[in-house]
Amino acid sequence: MPTNGTSDRIGDLIAKADEYIEANELQKASEALREASHLDSNNDVVKQRWTALQKSDGGADAVELLRKYLESQDAEEGQKALQALKAKQLQAKDAVQAGELLLDSRNAPELLDTLTGTLLQRNVAARKLVASRLSKNATQIFELLFDRGEESFNVVASVPLESSLWQTTDGQATAQRDVFRLSVATLIKAGAEHLERVMRCLARLLSLAPDTVAELVDEDVVDAVLSCLDIRLAPALRSQAMLATSKLLEATKERGEDLFSQFITGRAGKQTNDDLIMVFSAAAAVFPVISAVAARLFLIDGFVQQLVPNLERNSEDAAAGKRKSQTLETAALELLSAACVDKPCREAIDRYCSGWLEHLSEECGGTHKALAALVLAKISAESSEELTAKLEQLVLNEDPEAVQAIEGLAYTSLQAKTKEEIARNDKLIQQLVKSLKEHQNAMFGCLTVFANLTAYRPSMSEEQKKMSQLKAYANSEKPIPEDPLDNDAHVTDRCRRVLDADVVPALVACCRQSASPTSVALAVRVLLALGQHQKHRAKMAQQGAVKLLLQIRDRIANTDKATADAAAIGRNAAHALARLLISINPSHIFSSGLSASAAVSALVPLLSQDEDSEQRNLLPTFEALLALTNLASMEDNSIRDLQLRLVWSHLEDTLLFSPNVLVQRASVELVCNLMASPACVAKFVGDGSKREGTRMQILLALADVEDTATRRAAGGALAMLTEWDAAVTAILDYQAKTGPKGVKVLLALCADEAEDIKHRGFVCVSNVVNAPGNVGNKGTEKVKEQGGVEVLQGALKQTKSREVMTIGVEVLKKIM
Repeated sequence: MPTNGTSDRIGDLIAKADEYIEANELQKASEALREASHLDSNNDVVKQRWTALQKSDGGADAVELLRKYLESQDAEEGQKALQALKAKQLQAKDAVQAGELLLDSRNAPELLDTLTGTLLQRNVAARKLVASRLSKNATQIFELLFDRGEESFNVVASVPLESSLWQTTDGQATAQRDVFRLSVATLIKAGAEHLERVMRCLARLLSLAPDTVAELVDEDVVDAVLSCLDIRLAPALRSQAMLATSKLLEATKERGEDLFSQFITGRAGKQTNDDLIMVFSAAAAVFPVISAVAARLFLIDGFVQQLVPNLERNSEDAAAGKRKSQTLETAALELLSAACVDKPCREAIDRYCSGWLEHLSEECGGTHKALAALVLAKISAESSEELTAKLEQLVLNEDPEAVQAIEGLAYTSLQAKTKEEIARNDKLIQQLVKSLKEHQNAMFGCLTVFANLTAYRPSMSEEQKKMSQLKAYANSEKPIPEDPLDNDAHVTDRCRRVLDADVVPALVACCRQSASPTSVALAVRVLLALGQHQKHRAKMAQQGAVKLLLQIRDRIANTDKATADAAAIGRNAAHALARLLISINPSHIFSSGLSASAAVSALVPLLSQDEDSEQRNLLPTFEALLALTNLASMEDNSIRDLQLRLVWSHLEDTLLFSPNVLVQRASVELVCNLMASPACVAKFVGDGSKREGTRMQILLALADVEDTATRRAAGGALAMLTEWDAAVTAILDYQAKTGPKGVKVLLALCADEAEDIKHRGFVCVSNVVNAPGNVGNKGTEKVKEQGGVEVLQGALKQTKSREVMTIGVEVLKKIM
């Protein structure tokens, strides 16, 4: 059921939608109703507005608006047509008519690509029209939509993959092969532009229809695709070529690896700068995909040994007045950097190339200093202070190769001494934060550096420490001593310095971009580490960490939850969120724009066993319980009721019986806060279930355990529960069935040494004896029978609390 805040927000959105419909701004009306539907999908008023919007044509028919625009090419008419296409799902005949108008148009107005893409994406009938034309003349429709623009051409890649558009599987397979061949032909065509479009198309076909198109892959296809990995080409094309290459090798397996080897050896044999640049570029890109094959080629006798002499001849040519190829050196360095993924390749680079690399890294004003330093960082077992200083200076100077320098720091910052040096360089930290926000290509390197700086040692139990020592002895190794610069105090100080540089807003900014799952995982790791120290949490929340973590968790839950990596990201994001919500006032964070219910849903999975962990780490569960307890303190009762629906089974099935004292304590504290909801009270008295009586027994038992904090929480829960007559009756009946335990537990709370527990006990007894009618009379008698007068008098002699004294005196008057 929506909360009051949610209902108000839905009302505002409906009012806005009405205004937009009245003003014929149908796209904005659609967006408002979509948000309202997300908040409450069952809202009848929202459904009515959707129906009205679907029927509304905004005063004009979409097809007619398209026709007017194509004739007049007036931008205002085009916007009206676009709005109509976005806001209204066209009937099949209208979609086909609109599609024919657009596909047959020979004009080239500005909005034609957007109109075509919008129509085709939103209407199945229009895509069927494209499928039909692909069957009749694939070349014509391919070239038409390629020339029209990216939005239109994207449909060419999707239509052959959408089975519902085709009458036969043979027809669909033929279209897939046709589009594949046409894409390759476009790559080979001299002077063709926007090749990233067809490369994206090839990647999709190789990924989603490998059985159909893999047979078409031959030497020409491999040459066309790998040639687009050339570092001299645009980054947009190269990134799509990397994806296509990966999918090509995945689809063709050993045959593809052989074709790759032929491409490399054939081009390398020509020994021209252009061919070598292409070889180095392709090999560098493919190393992470098929490292074994690439490494085998890299380690062919003579290649790595002659690499530096060949590059030095390039420099000697420059000294003799001939033109030096800077690009050849760049491509070679990129290859060396990529080859470091393989240990034998690293050893070969160290043996044959380290001198040349050191020379490049020391050049004043050298264009390849950062790349050379990066490779040196990868091949060095331990990073030298001199190398780190070079990398830092390149970053601080915002050198053109700063991205490579940052990646180098990602390697050197694995060492504790380097972590301290980087963290204490305020200007460097600020520059890294700036690069994280402003330069997407530096994102991964910056995140890796921050993850290294803020990483705490994993906590180990004594048993785990002993097992680690035994494994080391079994392998005839001495246990590696822990570096004192990596103890918790030093890491916390580094976290403070990173936080003070405003890294959280930078993390928010970078995750809003098209960050890869790997980058998101690193960002979450940084947030999890920063939140470990309590004093950091308020600032993190103020800077948007809570909202970011909820967005990440929501994205994972809706898209990638099937993968193990995505599950790990989601769990870490939930854990980081839990840490923040332990220490901040939830009413200061959550509002109608950011619902606390989303936080509850995000925290619930942490209460379950982490199946991917060999030994369960109870810290996420413990901190999630603390966060849920804090959320249960909010005035909004719907949050407590939501927890009762999502969390209660975890509590009563496992967590309240946890052998871990801290987990059990936190579970009882959560029950105490949930008791403010009548729905929680009903769990103990009133829901009619078989477990109702058992729950009361468990709560009374928890009020009698050794742990003081657990007794305090259980006593607080009983104090609220006994405000209800039915609960008092249940306690008295429980006593009648099993002996005097029920009232005795309450009296034991009164006699507790801790003043706050004593207070809770007196409140409970007061509620019992002051219950109305026969319930109170019966309660008074039971308290007397269990020696209540003596217990309470003794407790009052020991208390210093006026409040306890006041309640106790009133209770004694009642029972004496």
